Amino acid sequence: MKKSVYILLSLLLIACSPKEYNICDFGAVADGISDNTQSINATIQTCHKKGGERVIVPAGEYCTGTILLKAGVELYLAEGAKIVATERLEAYSSYIPTKDMSSFDSGQGTANSNCASDANWCRALILAVEAHGASIKGEGSIDGRHLFDPNGEENMRGPHSVIIAETRDFEMSGISVERAANYAVLAYDLDNCHFSNLSFQQGWDGIHIRGAKNSSIKYCSFETGDDCIAGGYWDNFSISNCYLNSSCNGIRMIMPSTNLKIENCAFEGPGHFAHRTRGEATPMLYAISLEPGGWGAAPGELGNIQIVDCSADKVLSPLSLTLSEDNHCRDLLIKNYAAKNCYRLALSAKSWGSSRTETVRIENCYFEFDGIDDPDLKDKILSLPFDRWPVFPCWGAYFRNVDNVEIVSSEFVCKGKDYRDKFFYDSVKEISRRDN
Repeated sequence: MKKSVYILLSLLLIACSPKEYNICDFGAVADGISDNTQSINATIQTCHKKGGERVIVPAGEYCTGTILLKAGVELYLAEGAKIVATERLEAYSSYIPTKDMSSFDSGQGTANSNCASDANWCRALILAVEAHGASIKGEGSIDGRHLFDPNGEENMRGPHSVIIAETRDFEMSGISVERAANYAVLAYDLDNCHFSNLSFQQGWDGIHIRGAKNSSIKYCSFETGDDCIAGGYWDNFSISNCYLNSSCNGIRMIMPSTNLKIENCAFEGPGHFAHRTRGEATPMLYAISLEPGGWGAAPGELGNIQIVDCSADKVLSPLSLTLSEDNHCRDLLIKNYAAKNCYRLALSAKSWGSSRTETVRIENCYFEFDGIDDPDLKDKILSLPFDRWPVFPCWGAYFRNVDNVEIVSSEFVCKGKDYRDKFFYDSVKEISRRDN
């Protein structure tokens, strides 16, 4: 009886254990030189066809072109495993949309034109299209090698490290991405996709998502040469428990979003690595910049935006909300946010046209700004048109085209001399202040 039970349990364990396929069994060579593109893709294809679950990349360096990740396949990078981008530009495939993605395009007519229909822009080292239920996990790393492409964006950028598109139920966790030749992760049209415990160093943007719902970024570390997190058209989207350091912006939302929560994130400047385009390490810009339409038309409404339990140190400004004419914002909550050494710009919520924000509430926050010792500065600023303002006509918080401003139990502190007012209101209907 005991023997039969043991046999039954053993069979159950075998049946429940993941079906694994090792890329080395398909000819992959871990010497950092050999081209493993065919071997890795053959492993993934076999795993996918046989209903398998995991493709293992064991310890070692595997040089490769585009890896095509399939639905239901977990690409597992073991400890010490590294996927290294080949220097052969012709070895990279592009994301080809299966539907109209033009609403996510930006920067048309500029050196930073980012269009889903542009095959050169949409190349990637790892490409996951309609890869429902797939994942990239483990303890290994992906090295984009800062691959240079004279025909790429800005006549220098190479393939993205990872593109995930038109995909649901995807997970990426545990690994590190370094030296991305463009974005570390670029994503389009996601549903229930989650990014956790990831590390990003150098490259351009860390995670850049254009279109996502029911998705999250959490427990990630960003030390990037451009924006840490960017994109937009997010709904029911959360960014939490992340460390963000950059020679550009922490979070830059360039398309409107709803039900967005940024929670328990730490923003720290200056950048640890050089800005990839400018070629030098610089002070960090905005901790959080919400600027739909800032990089191309992005119509739509913002609402239920929450920034909670965050901190910032040595940033240009802790927060900027800027609406374009085809945007409207219902409500923005800023709560338990502590920022110090904000070196130039006041916190702001505004539009320069006629679009409006209904409610901005700032609760239990501490904001510390460097003063500018110039008694004539306010008058100088107000004598200029908006697009020529070097700073705001106040040092603490600037509001324009907001229906209701509520400031509760919050402190705004200026270090050094500054002759401007703490707050400035322009076309604000109601003001409720119980600040310290």
